[in-house]
Amino acid sequence: MTSTQLATQRPAHCPAWCVQRHGIRQGEDDAIHVSGELLVRGTSLRLCTTIDPVTLQSDGPYVLVGGEEYSLHEADALIDALTQLVDEGFGLTRRAGA
Repeated sequence: MTSTQLATQRPAHCPAWCVQRHGIRQGEDDAIHVSGELLVRGTSLRLCTTIDPVTLQSDGPYVLVGGEEYSLHEADALIDALTQLVDEGFGLTRRAGA
């Protein structure tokens, strides 16, 4: 097997959303899994996790918003808060007594 073939093989534990090329870095750097990038107003949004190839213990996944890291629960709460603000802005929610 050539080094190019090794570098393009996905580890069995690699998440389906990972676009990282594995086998080209050594050690801990090869255990990082990163999604494709979404851009919102010039801010990068990605999923990221690390999975130890021996123990299969994971740290993440996290949602990266620019340089900020959010757990999935934190990102979900942010989505809810933004949705509420957008709905209010569009007048989709009514205040009590209105």
